[in-house]
Amino acid sequence: MGRRDARAVTATFPRAAGYFQRMRRRGSLSAVCIALAVVAALVAVPAASAASNPFFGVVGVNYPTQADMTRAAQGGAGTFRMQFYWGNTEPHPGDRFFATTDQLVAEAARAGLTLLPDLSGVPSWISRIPARPPIYSASQRAAWRSMLTDYARRYGSNGTFWILHPELPKRPVTTWEIWNEPNLGGFWGGRPSPRGFARLLKVSAAGLRAGDRSAQVLTGGVFPFHTIRNTVDMTTYLNALYRVHGVKNSFDALGIHPYSTSPKGVLHWVRVARRIMRKHGDGATPIWVSEFGWVTGGHKIQNSPVRASFAGQAKKLTRTYGLFQRKAGSLGIARALWFSYTDHNTTGPPFWTDRAGLFTLDGKPKPAWFAFARAAGGTP
Repeated sequence: MGRRDARAVTATFPRAAGYFQRMRRRGSLSAVCIALAVVAALVAVPAASAASNPFFGVVGVNYPTQADMTRAAQGGAGTFRMQFYWGNTEPHPGDRFFATTDQLVAEAARAGLTLLPDLSGVPSWISRIPARPPIYSASQRAAWRSMLTDYARRYGSNGTFWILHPELPKRPVTTWEIWNEPNLGGFWGGRPSPRGFARLLKVSAAGLRAGDRSAQVLTGGVFPFHTIRNTVDMTTYLNALYRVHGVKNSFDALGIHPYSTSPKGVLHWVRVARRIMRKHGDGATPIWVSEFGWVTGGHKIQNSPVRASFAGQAKKLTRTYGLFQRKAGSLGIARALWFSYTDHNTTGPPFWTDRAGLFTLDGKPKPAWFAFARAAGGTP
């Protein structure tokens, strides 16, 4: 979704509660530079980290450094979500380079974090629309399935990456998130299709499980509201998804992004998701809140339904994590990940969607970082 779409979302509130742009294009590096960076990272002395709880986590929007990963873990985060962009790994058909993902996996392992890869987006040789899922031809589906098999075979339970790097603490990637907010047109590359997403989940599960029999599949986080053109609200979308025959065999956890103006509103959407799941006989499947949060600044923040002061962001974080912990058992909440770890910049004036971080652009902690560490039992 582009910046224009994000502005359109704010204009539709209260029907919308935010539409965060995360699928940012990464600048490409030469193969030599990437390889050198990865070698340096892999041979670095392992960094000590405090015990962390996988229930608590953060979402990365910029590629993290080792210091970022270590600080997140020391603050109590146990899960770090980061996009694995297919185009970075396979820019041309059959030419696969794992340097970037190797570095991410190594950094997470040294920090003692569980890495949650968000598998979303396609290279230009698959589609001219980066967000369009690879399900519309047999060749697209085969290429996607093959890529995911290689990811799971490399980083999974008995992955070759861990054999190649015995100096690293073994932290295999056990859960893989498929796509991001598939009920929003900007992330689906057109009109969202629950049936199409069910097909993507089926192909993805087959690919991942071929590479690692114990791989777990998490659905891309579903956004609660109808926002702008080419979107479907969570209730309509999930009911339609569950009506697709056999879809429950293709995922192990349901992801949601319950953005709201208040902590109670966030929990409301978790309840809605659980109610739909029970209705369709899927009450035992875990829910992962793979994004939630509030923003503290940026262009046109006055129009943002999830705006907060620095102090207000920290207060809402504390209250929401308290609700999640109290209701984790009854609602089956397995993870809760704050969006985002740091503020970031896209092109043009910094929009409010860029200011959801626990840290400012210059690395200074916001009060929300100290609130996160207290909630997670870490050390800020």
